Amino acid sequence: MGNILTFSGRSITAKGLNINALPNQEKLQSCFFDVDYKNLELLKNVQTFDMQEPILLYPGCGVDILFPLHYLETLFPETKKARFLFVDVDPNLQTIKTILDDVGIHFEEKKNAIRFYWKQKLITLIFIQGNIDNVLEALPSIDIYFERAFRIMRDSIINYENKIINKLSNNAIIISDSGFQNSSLQRIPVSKDLSSYKEMIILQKLSQ
Repeated sequence: MGNILTFSGRSITAKGLNINALPNQEKLQSCFFDVDYKNLELLKNVQTFDMQEPILLYPGCGVDILFPLHYLETLFPETKKARFLFVDVDPNLQTIKTILDDVGIHFEEKKNAIRFYWKQKLITLIFIQGNIDNVLEALPSIDIYFERAFRIMRDSIINYENKIINKLSNNAIIISDSGFQNSSLQRIPVSKDLSSYKEMIILQKLSQ
């Protein structure tokens, strides 16, 4: 991998919204394994999607804030605002705030939510602590489903993929590093190398 990654939360003072606070590139790169950071360039070969204010769901998010931000930046260039629904059984929001602060992103916070700008895009992140199977029904329709390193957890949930597909809005996008291989949704060409399982898939639920 070329480097070792460890993340931990610490007390952070919210600096408020600052559209001009851009991530420090060197610190940003240090938050990725070398091969993963290099492979993000492969996203530039994928078609882009026009969504103005999408809702993105990321189950089993852990402390991973940077991967979905990079995908949003590259694949959804017209997006000005986005709402991230991060779901995990562990209380990872403090570590997520620490990572953002470390790379130079300012944020404002309120209970289990933070808001910040990522390269001109206003992100509202709501952190939900719990099991995705217990909270999915109460969530709004999803425009972007983002999944990474979640295979073991979701394999224990009966009919999981169909539950996710039924939650998608028209024209919604699935971005997953494994699973959904037998789905009838429209496949978008993407390099398998973006997944450590070599099973990267992007799907679109077209309007009926």
